[in-house]
Amino acid sequence: MILKPISIISLLCLIGLSKTDLKDKPCVADANQAIAIAEKEFIRVYGEKKVMEEKPLVAKLVKDTIWIVRGSLPKNDERGHWVGGVVVAEINANNCKIIKIIHGK
Repeated sequence: MILKPISIISLLCLIGLSKTDLKDKPCVADANQAIAIAEKEFIRVYGEKKVMEEKPLVAKLVKDTIWIVRGSLPKNDERGHWVGGVVVAEINANNCKIIKIIHGK
């Protein structure tokens, strides 16, 4: 039996998808996925202890293309005031690439 190369288009047709179907689906589909991607990088950069102190992490989609994921300020002074900054990540929703990671002051 001789196998012939099959094009991506042919393969997509066989499984019922078009190029448009793939292009229209974002790589990061929802807030939970954005948080999971950001949390992994936060831990790599800042350490697990720091990230755990800033939970819960929250995510917001901006202009349908960028996920902003940020930590929550802990109440950590004797009067219960919020002190310090939080981790922040920007993730491209279309290709899953992290654009920026910072930690505020």
